[in-house]
Amino acid sequence: MKITKMGSDYVCISENNMTDEKLLSIPRIHLIEMGFKEPTYEKVEYVLKTYKSVNRFVINDNIKFYNDILRNTNKKYYVVNTSNDMLITFFKRNNKVLLNTINLNPLERAFVFSVALEDVLNNVEVIIINEKYYKDNPEPFNTWSGNLILI
Repeated sequence: MKITKMGSDYVCISENNMTDEKLLSIPRIHLIEMGFKEPTYEKVEYVLKTYKSVNRFVINDNIKFYNDILRNTNKKYYVVNTSNDMLITFFKRNNKVLLNTINLNPLERAFVFSVALEDVLNNVEVIIINEKYYKDNPEPFNTWSGNLILI
């Protein structure tokens, strides 16, 4: 398992911070979330050219738009759930998933952590969880080969 840090290994890029010197100075970013309110080909190309060494991206909407661009590259992308997504529907609809447990409703979160965590870890490469939960329950993640993002 690899632990990724929000703000350094994992950043969100939007119209508001595309040219932010602070982001540009981060030495090694592993995941970039495309947080554009109005995505365009030019904005996505700018990110791909500016952050050439980043090979993994996160999207939460406009999936077809991003797929049309990213499928012609060697870049991988994950679809992250939003607070409006129903957990089962979200998993059925998407095959490369970043599960953000913070966005789950309380019943779904309880289900994931009490019943389905092993299955979830077998089917996702990246998961976002509360840092306190991880510190209290690290065992399920010790043998997992995925990417853990702590909030």
